[in-house]
Amino acid sequence: MPSSDLPDYLDCFQRSPAAQAILDRDGVVIEINEQACRLLGMGRDALVGRRVAELIFEEDRPALNAAIQDSARHRHTVEVDCRMPASGSVGRWFSVQFQPGFQGDRAQTWYVVFADITERKRHDAWLTQRNALLTALSNNLPGVIYVFRPGPDKGGRLEFVSEGARDLFGCSPEEALASPWAMYNRVVPEDLNQFFQQRDLAVESSGRLHSEFRVRNSQGEMRWCSADSVAGIDPDGLEVRCGYISDITEHKLYQEAMVAAETAERASRAKSEFLSRMSHELRTPLNAVIGFAQLLRIDTQPRLSEGQIRKVELIERSGAHLLAVISDVLDLSRIEAGDMPISLEPVHVDTVVLDVLAMVAESAQAARVQLAPPQFELASSVMADRVRLRQILVNLVSNAVKYNRPEGMVRVRAWQSGDRIAIEVSDTGLGLTEEQQQHLFEPFNRLGADQKGIDGTGIGLVIVKRLVDLMGGQLLVRSVPLVGTSFTVELPASDEDLQSDHGPLLDLPEPSSAATVLYVEDNEVNVVLVRQIMALRPSWHLLVAKSGAEALDMVRQHRPDLLLLDMHLGDMTGFELVDQLDADPATRGIPKVALSADAMPDRVHAARERGFAAYITKPLNVAKLLQCLEEQLSKR
Repeated sequence: MPSSDLPDYLDCFQRSPAAQAILDRDGVVIEINEQACRLLGMGRDALVGRRVAELIFEEDRPALNAAIQDSARHRHTVEVDCRMPASGSVGRWFSVQFQPGFQGDRAQTWYVVFADITERKRHDAWLTQRNALLTALSNNLPGVIYVFRPGPDKGGRLEFVSEGARDLFGCSPEEALASPWAMYNRVVPEDLNQFFQQRDLAVESSGRLHSEFRVRNSQGEMRWCSADSVAGIDPDGLEVRCGYISDITEHKLYQEAMVAAETAERASRAKSEFLSRMSHELRTPLNAVIGFAQLLRIDTQPRLSEGQIRKVELIERSGAHLLAVISDVLDLSRIEAGDMPISLEPVHVDTVVLDVLAMVAESAQAARVQLAPPQFELASSVMADRVRLRQILVNLVSNAVKYNRPEGMVRVRAWQSGDRIAIEVSDTGLGLTEEQQQHLFEPFNRLGADQKGIDGTGIGLVIVKRLVDLMGGQLLVRSVPLVGTSFTVELPASDEDLQSDHGPLLDLPEPSSAATVLYVEDNEVNVVLVRQIMALRPSWHLLVAKSGAEALDMVRQHRPDLLLLDMHLGDMTGFELVDQLDADPATRGIPKVALSADAMPDRVHAARERGFAAYITKPLNVAKLLQCLEEQLSKR
C-alpha cells in the first residue's frame, strides 16, 4: 500500500469521540485529544506537561497509583474509577483505563482512555441506598416479603424470601428458596388447598391475590396469616408475583370478639324485648283482676256483704302475690343477664326510709307488727339508684313484718361510718339458724317458710343482694334464733349537701278542680277499669282514644290537661306517639303519665328522658293512680 494511503493516526487520535491521552513513564501528559480537553474543561496547553496525578482528587490517588504499578508489573490493562475536575462542576467521576507501552522490560508510555461515569455513579448510589432500605425492611418487617415465580409443579419457585419467614414459618430464607414446601408444610392442609386454588386463579388472570390461612409456627402455635400479591414482569418478559404475608391472628380474634359481642348484643336485645313483652302480657290481665277487686272493695253502691268483701280481699291479695312473683322473676332474670340499669345519684336516706315505712304501714298494721320511728344518726345522703334503694328497703322491711311475731317490732336505723352509710332493718321474729343463714341467698329456697303458710317466692333477698352489689355496696346479716334478725345495707356516702326534691308518700295533695284527661289504651278491659276509677273524681272529664292515630286527632281537637298513655298501642308505641305530639307546636307541652304493663326499668328510664312526668305500672293501685293524677293536675 502506498504511503499516501496510510491513515493519519494523529488525526484519528484528535478526532476520536473517546477521551484519550498519552503519558510518559512518569505519568506526565505528552498528548491529549480534543474530547478529553472538553470533558476536563481545560485547554491542551494547560494539560500537556502536567502529571495526571495532579488532576485527580487526592483521596483517589492511592488507588490509581496501585493500579498503575499492578499494570506495569503484570503488563495488562487496568481500569480505575476516580474523580477529576470538569467544566462547570467541582468534580465528576471518570472511568480511566491504562494500557502500558513497553520498551524492553520497562514501561515507557501509558495510553489512557477515560469516560465520564458521574450519572452511573449517582445511579449506583441510589441503587445502593434503595437496596439497603429494602434489606432493612425485609429484615425488620414482622411479615414475609417474597417474590414467586410460577412453575410447572404446584409449588412453583420462590426467588426472594425475607427474614420474617423464620418467625412466621419456622424456616430460614435459604430453606424456603431451596424449596417453597418448607413454608407450605406449615400451612393447615385444607387451608393450603384453598390457597393454591386462589393463587392459580390470580396467576391465570394476572390479578391481585388475597388469601387467608392458618399456619403452625416453630413454637407450635396456630396463627392466622394473610397473603397478598400482585403480578409483575421480569427483565425477560416473564411473569413473577411480588407479595407480602402478614400475621393477622389478633385481627381475627378482634373480628371474632366483635361477632360474639354483636351476637350477645342481639341476644340481649331479644331477651329484653321478650321480658318487656312478658311483663306486659302477664301484668295486663292482673291489672283487671286487682283493679276491679279494689273498686269492688271501695264501692258503696251497693255495699257488699262481709263475706263478699272477704272474697274480694282474697282476690286482691292473690293478685298482689302473683304480681310480686312476676316482678321478682323478671328482676332476677334481668340481673343475671347483666341487663339491669343502675343510675347512681345522691339520695336522701331519710326521705327513702319514710317512703318505705309509709308503703309498708298497712301490711304491718294487718300483721299486728309495730313500726318504730326511724333513727337517723348523722346519715344524710347516699350514692344509690333511688328506685332500687327503695326496692331493697321495701323488701327488707316487708320481710321483717312478714316473718315477725304478733305484737313484734321492726326498727330502721341509719348512720354514717367513715365514707359509708349503713341502713339497718331489724325485727323481733324467730331469727335464723347458722345453717339457714348459709342458704339465705339461694334462689327459690324459702328455708321452710312455705310450710308455715307464709307467702313468698324465695328470690326477694337474692334480688336485694344483687342490687346492693350492683350499687357498690355490701349486705350484712346478723341473726339470733328466737330473738330476731337484722339486715344492714352499706353504701357509699355522698359528699353533696342536697335539698330534698320529693316528699314522703304520705303527703297527698288536695283534690284538684275540673280537668280533661285523655286516656290512650287499646285494651277494652283496661278502659273500663280506668273509667270506673275516674268516676271517683266527678270533676274530671275522661276522653278515650283506642289508637295512636285517634289520640293525635283528639289532642288537636280537645287539648286535654293531661295524657294517660299505654306504652304498647296497636298502631304505634307510646314513645312514637309522644314524638309526634312534641313535633307539633300545637300539641307540645301537655303533661304525660305512662300507665303500662311494661315494667322493665329501661323503659321507665326512657320514659323519664322523653319527658313523662310519671310512670305507673300495671296492675295499678287505685289510690296511687288517683294520687299521681292529682299531683300532676295540681301543677296547672
